[in-house]
Amino acid sequence: MNEIRNKNRKPGTKQQRENDLDRLTGILKKNTAEAGIASALREKQRGALFLCDVNDLKKINEQYGHLAGDECLKQVARILSYMIHPDDIFGRHGGDEFIIFMPDCTDADQAREICERMENRFRADRGKDKRQISLSVTVVCVLYRPGDTFRGLLERAETELKGREDTWKTRKEQRRKDKDHYIKDVRQVRKELMEQIQKPGAYCQDYETFKGIYRFLERGIIRSGQKACVILITVVDEQGGSLLPCEKDVLMEQLGADIGRALRIGDVYTRYTSSQYLLLVIDTTEGQADHIVGRIKEQFLVGRQGNNILIHHCYELQPARIRERLG
Repeated sequence: MNEIRNKNRKPGTKQQRENDLDRLTGILKKNTAEAGIASALREKQRGALFLCDVNDLKKINEQYGHLAGDECLKQVARILSYMIHPDDIFGRHGGDEFIIFMPDCTDADQAREICERMENRFRADRGKDKRQISLSVTVVCVLYRPGDTFRGLLERAETELKGREDTWKTRKEQRRKDKDHYIKDVRQVRKELMEQIQKPGAYCQDYETFKGIYRFLERGIIRSGQKACVILITVVDEQGGSLLPCEKDVLMEQLGADIGRALRIGDVYTRYTSSQYLLLVIDTTEGQADHIVGRIKEQFLVGRQGNNILIHHCYELQPARIRERLG
């Protein structure tokens, strides 16, 4: 803190100088700073008064403790002291506020640039270190007008600061509401997409949905290397020919129920034609697919004569082929 004290050093004994300084930050106390600014205004009849507010200091104290909050105030004082000139007057104005008087700042554009530079200095530190408390400040400035006293200048600065703080709080509250709104959206999406499984077994879908799931898995294999197998099961007569229409409906309904029981949750199947089912089984090779079909046949053929009433063909799912665009 010696650098900060040197910038605010006043004539007098060491004891007098120590009494003028804020014990926590090492900069001028409020009364000393205000007296110095009032004197400089009477003498120079020019200058700019800056008020700097540490945002969310109360929240920092509640979340991290008052010792951490004190360290934040010391850090703000130290950083601001690097950004002012030796002739500027820099002091503690309140619990979370600092006051700076720059006698040589007389231009409105210059004053706005200084405010932005101070605020941006703290934004630049945010996110650099996850362990460091994120700090931000709001800085406002008012320029001296002919006839201004220190109190009049300070009142204008405090009014300006209150307006900026209200705007900042409003924006912060809006961001919080937006965030809450997005969280509600996520919950609603999750609720809408989540399936309430009524009973164990495979996932029966229409053919177009089955095709979409197939292509999704086909793309995913490129990245995951997951195994999957497609099985086509056909109902035939004992000679391997097509069944009569009157026979198909009953047998296909029974076959669909047997497939649903034989497959696992996560597998998918669909009715492909009037006498065929398509199955998409996950984490399965062709050899394992034969065992799955064996279980389905065993259930389907209970109490029925003839073993050739079901035939099947299968292949392992391959990664989607990425074709180069032609032309």
